[in-house]
Amino acid sequence: MSTLEMHAVSGRIGTEVIDPDLGQLLADEGARTDLRQAVLDHHLVVLRGLDPTPEEHVQLAGVLGEPIVPEDHLPKRDGHPLVCRFDSAVGYKADRWHTDGTFRDIVPSAAVLVMRTSPGTGGDTTWSNCAAAYQDLSGGMKRLLDGRRALHDQGPDAKAVHPVVVAHPETGRPVLFVNDIFTRQIMNLPIDESSALLPFLIRHVGRPEFTYRHRWAEGDVVIWDNRSTQHYALFDFEGRRVVERVHVAGGPMDAYHLDVDGDRATQ
Repeated sequence: MSTLEMHAVSGRIGTEVIDPDLGQLLADEGARTDLRQAVLDHHLVVLRGLDPTPEEHVQLAGVLGEPIVPEDHLPKRDGHPLVCRFDSAVGYKADRWHTDGTFRDIVPSAAVLVMRTSPGTGGDTTWSNCAAAYQDLSGGMKRLLDGRRALHDQGPDAKAVHPVVVAHPETGRPVLFVNDIFTRQIMNLPIDESSALLPFLIRHVGRPEFTYRHRWAEGDVVIWDNRSTQHYALFDFEGRRVVERVHVAGGPMDAYHLDVDGDRATQ
């Protein structure tokens, strides 16, 4: 029996914990286990009004794994080196579909985001279920993608090659693993074929039926599985918007391979 009471927030992605209790989530092993499983099962967990302190924010990320130090170029909250602080007042935007950190060989496994200052209207964030996006591709497209690899690039010292379709490290589910911000090319296709196929896959991930859109209030927390989702922060607001994020350590993303029938994974 689940320790946490939850309900779905959309048809294909996300669940919300009803009346979340921060002390329970940090201290009760049953609640911690339920939270970890909910992230795997639903890809995204909403915790409205939780409003953790920076120290509690890091502890909450620690329920999912080891909190990690952000990239050097990312802004940090003063006195809290594990907490990224994204403030629209200094020009930060993330208004294209992306998975965090795919330009590295090791991709964060999860993220915990807190709304600190809400613009009141606008500034929503939308997440997409990339396992559902893969599932809804045709058998022919799945066979075409089998064994393909893509370049993810954020600059000379931030490049990695990942499978186009990965096997989720914990669930084994196949996940479509290309995104608009970082993916540049499908490496083992001719450039003209890559240039035709990659935009289709990126558009496909953003189809509304795979998504959940969160309307923020200050103190809201959203946790997501960074290996099976993409997200998009809408830049449609006036005023100031400040969110803070902690990443959780991940591992390499291995390929998902179809068998001869095109419907099972082989490792």
